[in-house]
Amino acid sequence: MGWLDANTPTCRIKRIRKREGRCYELAMRGCLQAPEWELVHGESNGHSGAGTIGHAWLEFDGEVYCPVLDKTMPIGDFLRILGARAHARYSSEDAICLMLRSGHYGPWNDVRKFE
Repeated sequence: MGWLDANTPTCRIKRIRKREGRCYELAMRGCLQAPEWELVHGESNGHSGAGTIGHAWLEFDGEVYCPVLDKTMPIGDFLRILGARAHARYSSEDAICLMLRSGHYGPWNDVRKFE
């Protein structure tokens, strides 16, 4: 599990025209489609000198899938190239609960996990 073939992760959402600005939504959709991938919320360097921005991606077996770039790469490369830092990790079950409780795709750092 985790890969449809050598280059295609099971979490990849196809046929998305506009990806920029939708990382939380697309990462959540990928998590719902492929629950073996871990949903990660954190931050990364923004495009065109935008500074640090909130970002969401998926991780599985040492690889990252970035839904905005629509690419997979080793975790170390992703962290280095995008200057990414993880702040929270969610299993698909936890992510679904938090999405339903909050009414949005994230970030959920202001939502109590489980009461």
